[in-house]
Amino acid sequence: MARASLTIEKRDPKHKSPEARRLRSTGRVPGVVYHTDGNISFSADNLELAALLRGGANLIDIEIDGAKHLTVLKDYDVHPVRGSLVHIDLQAVALEQVVRTTVSLTLVGEAPGAKEGGIITQGIRELLIETKASNIPDTIEFDVSNVHVGETVILKDVKIPEGVTVLDDEGTSVIAITVPRGAKGARGGDMEAEAAEDAAAAAAEGASAAEAASTEG
Repeated sequence: MARASLTIEKRDPKHKSPEARRLRSTGRVPGVVYHTDGNISFSADNLELAALLRGGANLIDIEIDGAKHLTVLKDYDVHPVRGSLVHIDLQAVALEQVVRTTVSLTLVGEAPGAKEGGIITQGIRELLIETKASNIPDTIEFDVSNVHVGETVILKDVKIPEGVTVLDDEGTSVIAITVPRGAKGARGGDMEAEAAEDAAAAAAEGASAAEAASTEG
């Protein structure tokens, strides 16, 4: 369970848009801590926040007016063009409190489908989960070592750590390995051959049935 500290400064929640623009122009990101005792508006250094998010911290320690709070990442927004952080929301929690947050879904191992000429597509990279704050995993892994060309793995097939509930649709694609149009990889060629054999067999059976019916008639 990754845990980090974040230096923040309390800010005036009034005049939100002008204040938010001013903060961003000085390299700071506006945010809100959602707390049962009342929400707290704050700002944090853009570079510090970016490093924290890259590190995948699940629990974030902050201090406001001398009071320390344990929080989890609730949500964040990025600029659609520049990709920079524009806003972040944190949720104050207790270690044994059940919370909702996101964790990364990491593919590990080497998929045989890649060697067979397939193109790997990862369908989802973050999972929305529910668990105790003390039980938030750093990441959830899926081993792709048995995934071949033509196969798709859905979220239902991923082993989830004990005590963690995934809230995303279990039918969501995790990884798909497809053959480029016109390409014939080793396994792709076998699959095409098998399909051709099945079609030929079906046609032969149909012809035999028609012949038998004609003879009986």
